[in-house]
Amino acid sequence: MEKALIVSEIVKKIRGKEVLKNVTFEVEKGQLLVLLGPPGSGKTTLLKIIAGLEKQDSGSIYINGERVDDIPPYERKVSMVFETLALYSNMTVYENIASPMIAEKKPREIIDKKVKEIASILRIEHLLNRRADKLSGGERQRVAIARALAKEAEIYLLDEPFSNLDAKIRYALRTEFKKLKTMLGKTLVLATSDPLDALALSDTVVFIEKGVIIQKNPPVELYYKPIRLDISRYLTGKILNEVVLKKKTDGGKTIITSELDVVISESVSRDIQDIPVENIILTSHPDNTMIEKSVENCDGLKIRGRFLGYEYRGSEFLVFAEYKNHLFKALKYEKPLVDFNEPVDICIKREGLNFYDLDTGTLLR
Repeated sequence: MEKALIVSEIVKKIRGKEVLKNVTFEVEKGQLLVLLGPPGSGKTTLLKIIAGLEKQDSGSIYINGERVDDIPPYERKVSMVFETLALYSNMTVYENIASPMIAEKKPREIIDKKVKEIASILRIEHLLNRRADKLSGGERQRVAIARALAKEAEIYLLDEPFSNLDAKIRYALRTEFKKLKTMLGKTLVLATSDPLDALALSDTVVFIEKGVIIQKNPPVELYYKPIRLDISRYLTGKILNEVVLKKKTDGGKTIITSELDVVISESVSRDIQDIPVENIILTSHPDNTMIEKSVENCDGLKIRGRFLGYEYRGSEFLVFAEYKNHLFKALKYEKPLVDFNEPVDICIKREGLNFYDLDTGTLLR
């Protein structure tokens, strides 16, 4: 497919410190790519370089196949929303959104149609006649997004576009945002530190940390197969299940031990025998874990724990069990029929296991 954006070997230094280190990736036309990483990882700086607002020390930016390093921002056909917002406070919301199209001398009927379409998707149609200085922080955020998307551009850059929104609006906008992308038919690059934004919105996620790209994958692949343990923890928060194992060889026989009383299936034992390190941490998500009164055939890791309770999440239950101060989580679609402190089997299924080197955090299998 045709590449809308190529970022090639970008290096950027600020006060002598490298904040972007040989950053390289491509974005296909019409794709929504998310730059995901903790604050201070270089996401905003990279967006500014793409937009032409900052100059890289080395490397090149290509937009639609054209090298744009020496082209000024206003000629790059790029529109950007900053985390720090700037609206025309003396104008209405309608006038703010329409302003880029007025500058482009678009016909009035086209301006009106596009303003109302974007406002509807971003749920701000009720604000169109309100002055910008009368808006809340979350409302200003949505208006700034709308104005940037109303501009005629080839690439739209959004820096933490949902950071000032409450949880309810944020969730609603995630579900609507891809409609907006389809309506525009353009390429979007969105920077966020929120894994939920990245996983819900993207066609591709680029995980960046300390100015280095660590992994680039479609969201499902990134979520279920992170190449480092810290990425897995970053994506899942505190719901990741983890079991530490130690492997030793004694007289040609492999011995696997754990501080937990864990029953390891033959298939997982074979997997571990092929791994060349001694200290291993196995991880799995709650949707690949079972917590039941009894699990007869567990192909994976089985632990006998005690039931702690559950959290109702609308269409599913996040179930909790504990063993030796280790908390385990499982997803169920039916209410658990287990009493508090009742013994339960915890089965972490092999199909969802990732094997990491405990010492380096590197994915082994």
